[in-house]
Amino acid sequence: MNHDIPLKYFDIADEYATECAEPVADAERTPLALYFQLLLTRLMNNEEISEEAQHEMAAEAGINPVRIDEIAEFLNQWVMSNYFIADDRSVSLSG
Repeated sequence: MNHDIPLKYFDIADEYATECAEPVADAERTPLALYFQLLLTRLMNNEEISEEAQHEMAAEAGINPVRIDEIAEFLNQWVMSNYFIADDRSVSLSG
């Protein structure tokens, strides 16, 4: 499976790698970038991101499912700190 992943998703993966509990191996960088791309694409399309969907995306991206909850928490914090939300809606990933 070949994905053309924009650099911004590698930047997010790199930021996650500096903050996560379990160190990120070099071989995990591309799968993490793809996972962030899949998650954020769904989020921007207002699609539901259920626990099942997170596991499906983790399998597609090739990341360890153990990282799912930590990534969801990181992404919630990242989105809130990097984007201004002008209404009462909150961004949340179930995990």
